[in-house]
Amino acid sequence: MNKQLLENSLMLVDLPDDGLTVRFYEILFDRYPAVRPMFQRDGKLQAAMLRQALVAVLDHLDNSEWLADNLGSLGRRHADMGVTAPMYEAVGECMIAAMAEIAGDAWTKEMSAAWAEALGAVSSLMLAGYPQKQAAAAG
Repeated sequence: MNKQLLENSLMLVDLPDDGLTVRFYEILFDRYPAVRPMFQRDGKLQAAMLRQALVAVLDHLDNSEWLADNLGSLGRRHADMGVTAPMYEAVGECMIAAMAEIAGDAWTKEMSAAWAEALGAVSSLMLAGYPQKQAAAAG
């Protein structure tokens, strides 16, 4: 994974007031309205938490133990909320769409590929944290 490209591209799109993740949720709910009821908490709080999670993952990209433990735990919580594997794919799609929209012409195919790889790895680690029975149903 190209950590430098991920960090540079995040800095390019990391808007004040969690603007990236706010825009991400707008795109997600527009493209996948069926997931909207899964989000009970305040949208700004949810966006802030997602931004913090993105930064934390990038900060620990070289620490596989931290990633496995923390993302596995996060995956277990998402399993309890009924999140399925296709939903992770939708999240990746919508996050990259939000990034590309915000960056405009500065966004590159390489950035999209790097984020697709990173978000795919995050999804895999989160799904690995699912209880056995739910993991089979999620896939």
